[in-house]
Amino acid sequence: MEKVAVVKCSSYNQSEVYSAVRKVLKLIKFNPLNRTKVLIKPNAVMSSIQKGQQKAITTNPVLIGAVCKFLKENECKIYIGESSFMNTACVLKESGIERIAKKYKAKLVIFEQEKLVYIKDPHAKILKKFPVAKVLKDVDYIIDMPKMKTHTLANVTLGIKNLYGLIPGGLKQRLHNLVKNEKFSEILVDIYQNFKPHLTLMDAVVGMEGHGPSSGEPKKAGLILASKNTIALDICASKIMGFNPKEIHTNKFAVERGLYPNYNFELVGMNKLPIKPFKKAWAREKLTKGMKSFFNEKSIICDTIKCIKCGTCAKHCPAKAIKLSPFPVINKKKCIRCFCCMEICPIHALSLGKTS
Repeated sequence: MEKVAVVKCSSYNQSEVYSAVRKVLKLIKFNPLNRTKVLIKPNAVMSSIQKGQQKAITTNPVLIGAVCKFLKENECKIYIGESSFMNTACVLKESGIERIAKKYKAKLVIFEQEKLVYIKDPHAKILKKFPVAKVLKDVDYIIDMPKMKTHTLANVTLGIKNLYGLIPGGLKQRLHNLVKNEKFSEILVDIYQNFKPHLTLMDAVVGMEGHGPSSGEPKKAGLILASKNTIALDICASKIMGFNPKEIHTNKFAVERGLYPNYNFELVGMNKLPIKPFKKAWAREKLTKGMKSFFNEKSIICDTIKCIKCGTCAKHCPAKAIKLSPFPVINKKKCIRCFCCMEICPIHALSLGKTS
């Protein structure tokens, strides 16, 4: 049974975070070999207009710094890699991750700007061939650093979901157009089974509930989690959030594929699992109540008072279902319900509105 370490961390105070990170790494006995290459994959999304919610959206740079400090003591060569939905370089800079990279002499890697190699997986359910940055094959360790958040399409965005950022650039949007609903989680598990992180360390000091991963409300859990097994950590995190881990599709599909034997794990660091109930993403909550038809009839609408007519939603819509005239108008027949537009809108002007 895989160990999952859970420890308290009440704030992003540097000394408190460093102490908590050290503790979870010791509890699970994570000791990378000296002078190895290590890639850290944070959850980095959105841009400066979102700074007020940055603590709830993006893996906090203080946690990344704590991991970098630990790796430097082992003389590791550090890479920090990401591919955001838009302007990855800007996101890394404005989130504070670029500053941490400079401090610890880590190389920032924007996956879509790197040399790509193709992964072939005949055992995948959907992604039987897909490109990734070559650096992912060159490093010795991958450290997955997700944020504890809900997600409108995937229920939660934890360790497995965070690996979607390994897919470079616009391909992520095109994949959204390829599948619908729970099938999206099959893609996430396809990625995971080809790139199993050696360590997953979760920022659950402040997470996000409701319309996650970027349009919800901050939720303080006051925790840091770590495990050598991403699935075990996701199952644990699901329970902490108050969800049934069997109803989280990434957990379910991973277990069904035999990537993890069951829904059990060994809790270390605490005698009892802390429960911090998170509000579900609105649409998923309705679905679990048997209101699928009601959900599917809901239109995505634009708040024209908030909207700044930047066109980001239309540019990144995988189904090309949005036109500006001058505000965003969503073609319901073309819309595939991936909610990318709601996720990437810099001011949360898009939401599920009244039925049309």
